[in-house]
Amino acid sequence: MLALTVACMLVGCGTDKTPDVSSLSINKDGKVSHQIVGQFEQDYYEKDGLSSLAQERAAEYCADNGEGSVVLREVDEQDGKVRIDFEYASDKDYSTFNNRTLFVGSLEEAAGLDFNLDYVAFVSPKGQPMEVGGIEEPEKKKVAIIGMKPTEELLVNTYGKVLYINQSADTDLDVSFAGKSSVNISYPASETEATKGVLSYIIFE
Repeated sequence: MLALTVACMLVGCGTDKTPDVSSLSINKDGKVSHQIVGQFEQDYYEKDGLSSLAQERAAEYCADNGEGSVVLREVDEQDGKVRIDFEYASDKDYSTFNNRTLFVGSLEEAAGLDFNLDYVAFVSPKGQPMEVGGIEEPEKKKVAIIGMKPTEELLVNTYGKVLYINQSADTDLDVSFAGKSSVNISYPASETEATKGVLSYIIFE
């Protein structure tokens, strides 16, 4: 029960005060920081056990993928919430460790990996619709493609100015700008959509 509960926490939830939602920060050096936030159910596990299991998972991953590929920075509990901070050496390490999509790279690289950006409806902070083909100087733009799971909420922070996000009306996601370099994403799925994953797209510079 402890292992099952912790595994669900590590992939499904994501200071002086524990934040309300999980966050994902994309750094210019290629590293990815993931702060997972969830309810602290003391009847099912305790903080030290959760920390030990998270550290064990990180160590097992590093043994197969290289030292420092994933680092457990902190496990903290306040006000009935638990916060788990991981740092990944790359987007690929995040994807493999969490078994979900995360790609960060150029628009050209994304097109080469068959992400079908030409079929994504984007919108600017001012509400202007945009297609990838109409973006000026695409070679200078970056894109973050993030796999979202049902009922998940995530604040995504980029190292550059966010130019476009995928339109909420075109997917099952609620996507909104949260400042110049951050985006809020939530996936309010119904029970019938419980196994369906959806991609969210952020173009920045």
